[in-house]
Amino acid sequence: MKKNVNKKILPYIFLLPSIILIGIIVIYPLISGIKDSFYNINLMLPAPEEFIGFDNYIELIQDGQFIDSFYRSFLWTISILFATMIGGFITALLLNQDIKFRRFFRTLILIPWIMPTTIGAITWRWIYAEQYGLLNYVLFRLNIIDDYQPWLSSSTLAFWAVTLVAIWRSLPFVTIVLLAALQAIPVNLYDAAKVDGANAFQLLLHVIIPHLKKIVLIVALLTSIWNFNQFEIIHVITRGGPGAATHTMPIFTYRLFMQTFRISYASSAATLMLVLMLILSYFYVKKLVLE
Repeated sequence: MKKNVNKKILPYIFLLPSIILIGIIVIYPLISGIKDSFYNINLMLPAPEEFIGFDNYIELIQDGQFIDSFYRSFLWTISILFATMIGGFITALLLNQDIKFRRFFRTLILIPWIMPTTIGAITWRWIYAEQYGLLNYVLFRLNIIDDYQPWLSSSTLAFWAVTLVAIWRSLPFVTIVLLAALQAIPVNLYDAAKVDGANAFQLLLHVIIPHLKKIVLIVALLTSIWNFNQFEIIHVITRGGPGAATHTMPIFTYRLFMQTFRISYASSAATLMLVLMLILSYFYVKKLVLE
């Protein structure tokens, strides 16, 4: 009996150091941030710490900058989601064909994903540079533009410029997952459909899409969560500028914390982001585990 009890306890003993580490690095700061959102902590004001309830949240939802940041985050996430899902699906279909150098192209598509985010963002910052950037040089030489464009200093262009980088970054993940799902479809289903006279469009509509529905939803939820929380690409390329043109919620929260030192106000913004992510995560877990 004692041996059986020890065998049951032993795995948890081995897991204990990891649990403690996760608690120190993740859980404690999370709880601390939520707690701080209900206080009036401001490092610029030596006022005593005071519990103010939901005042920070009320102020936040009335803050025009927060509303704009939330709108940009929503537009950012939806734009990347649609572009990567459509582009990833088309790319996966192409890479699933028996084409020459297929293995080479499958490896090539992974480069944006395996490249460190910061390195990729710095590279794109150089590409977008107005005077010496590769993009302006190529477009100008091809007579597509008459003058060099201020990709990162224009409030209109900057947002879509960084969105393109995020699409470039996310596309490989979507492609590889959908490609794996395509290869899992039994070949006899294709053969049976062809015997019945199905053309390429009918194969897509009645064989491929029904088998990809669940995985598409999971990938869509994952990419939405990741990109809604995306910070590095925007911070490295534009620092949230010009002005507030590329202010998304992570950038807005970071600036609140690092520039205004309003700890509690920044914590309330971060907590709202957490709630939104928990809602998306709930649907992800429901689809992945519960169904």
